[in-house]
Amino acid sequence: MSWTIAKKELMEYRRDGRVLALAVLILGLGVAAAVHGRSAVDAMERERIVAQEIDRDIWDDQGPKNPHTAAHFSRYAFRPISPLAVFDPGLTAYVGRVVWLEAHHRDPAGLRPIDDAVEIQRFAGLSPAWILQCLIPLLIVLLAFSSVAGERERGTLRYLMSSGIKPIAIFSGKSTAILLLLVALLPVVLAGVFFAGVDGQIPDSPWRVGILVIAYGVYLGGFTFAAIGASARLRRSKTALVALLGFWVVSTVVVPRFSADLSDMLFPAPEGSDFWSQLGAESGDAFWSKEAKPVRDKVRDDLLKKHGVSKVEDLPINFDGYLLQASEEFANEVFDRRYGELAALYEQQSNFARLFTLLSPTIAVARLSSAMAGTDRYAHQHFTDAAETFRRGFIKMLNQDMIDNAGPQGYAYLADGALWKKTPDFEYTAPPIGQVWGHVWVDAAVLGGWALLGLAIAFSGVRLSFKQEAQA
Repeated sequence: MSWTIAKKELMEYRRDGRVLALAVLILGLGVAAAVHGRSAVDAMERERIVAQEIDRDIWDDQGPKNPHTAAHFSRYAFRPISPLAVFDPGLTAYVGRVVWLEAHHRDPAGLRPIDDAVEIQRFAGLSPAWILQCLIPLLIVLLAFSSVAGERERGTLRYLMSSGIKPIAIFSGKSTAILLLLVALLPVVLAGVFFAGVDGQIPDSPWRVGILVIAYGVYLGGFTFAAIGASARLRRSKTALVALLGFWVVSTVVVPRFSADLSDMLFPAPEGSDFWSQLGAESGDAFWSKEAKPVRDKVRDDLLKKHGVSKVEDLPINFDGYLLQASEEFANEVFDRRYGELAALYEQQSNFARLFTLLSPTIAVARLSSAMAGTDRYAHQHFTDAAETFRRGFIKMLNQDMIDNAGPQGYAYLADGALWKKTPDFEYTAPPIGQVWGHVWVDAAVLGGWALLGLAIAFSGVRLSFKQEAQA
């Protein structure tokens, strides 16, 4: 009987030109978003590969130079674009893609795509993930608002009851019809996942894609159940439509925006100019200041004691290079502390915003989606941390060459192309699925809770509607 009801519902959807028009519109947007996303990601990847090759050539061809001078000239760390950004660009357009690996400084990632053009803004705004999060729930509302209330208004619900049909059959038939229609849409809307090409650029890609499919299935299923439940509990279909549209607006637009703004207000990040000036004053500038002379003297005395000599001139290594590396390690401690405080602040914002997933399943699925796609804040921080780890090893390698080979020449010492060619390239690997899941399992649990709540509302609502009709 459930399947018979589902077929009847699908037939009505086919006859309703408005439903078909909206479905076709969503299909078209899904195709456009996936194709445009693929084009944008491909363009950014081509730019990255070319820029990386040019950066390597410039570095190798710089000619004789003091290693520490070369450390200030330095290189760049380029972040590969996650292939799954085709499906969910997340913060891709709003965070930097390149880090300058400069001596004495931990620079932020630069070259944000959003600063370039309107073209990138469209890529950031229209995506298969956005369509699944916002437009398809609207389609569900339009499909389900009269699913039970309409039967009651037409008098057919009493007829179904007299035929011996149980509430579970009504619920399962109505929900099956909607979910089958969504299944027909999903292959195209999810095309971004398959356009991404699970090509190994991001670890555990099949697992990530599988979690994305399950997450959106749970999300849309929860919306379907809640819509049927509202239609069953509210006696008029127009009332159900108004209530569901209100929930859709609040859930997909109002609460996500409000939660982000409120978290920024309660846990404000420092102004960029203040942060960088304070960071510089506490790191490199502090080490070379007059006030820090005792620190530098201690570095010198400890080194003399280690080598059993009384004068810098008697050291078997170059002291200038050694002092430069000591300044790097001094600054690194400051960077770890200051960037750690900043990361903790962003985590506070994120955890506070997570509270609003209890009011909006859209927030939960968006957080889970961007995490699996490798386009969320955690993914960006992982890249910048990896770039910083590489920078420290890279600068130490250059300083070590000066320590070992400069001798009495000091800053006059020049290294040749052999050193430049020996330095490694920055190679980035995204975090494995286990690390990513550790940051979003709460969102997944909340999303599952929303779906179970929608299921309970729907089934209990259909039973309530049967009871009310029986008493009327």
